[in-house]
Amino acid sequence: MRETIPNIIPPTIRPSLEVVRNQFEAWRKRRRRRGRIPETLWQVARELCGDQGHSVWEVCRVLRLNYNDLKNRVQESRDRSPAVRQDPDLGFVRLDLGGPLVSSECLVEMETPNGAKMRMSIRGVLRDVDPVELSCAFWRQGR
Repeated sequence: MRETIPNIIPPTIRPSLEVVRNQFEAWRKRRRRRGRIPETLWQVARELCGDQGHSVWEVCRVLRLNYNDLKNRVQESRDRSPAVRQDPDLGFVRLDLGGPLVSSECLVEMETPNGAKMRMSIRGVLRDVDPVELSCAFWRQGR
């Protein structure tokens, strides 16, 4: 049997956390033994996390919900929604040409305070070696 929730706020109006808490409390008073939370209430709880900027933890605490259940539902709704870039427009265009057009060469020499030395001679395109990671490992070893 499908349970209906009276007095659910229309989707065009954004309810506050307190209004949603009251809706959950009203449902809890009317439900039959450990009934599942209706999808309409889950939807309103998800919207509190997304549109209104409340954290999942805050919504779970106020509405007395399982943190992982709400977190998974919020993540699922984000995965299903069309991808919207949140990155600000930085005013430039990134042009990826797939690699260097001309042959390049680089020589990197490093020395730690304890006297360890490292020299990297890089020619052409790097495919299997990450010089930044190699450098980080060298500096960690030299401490």
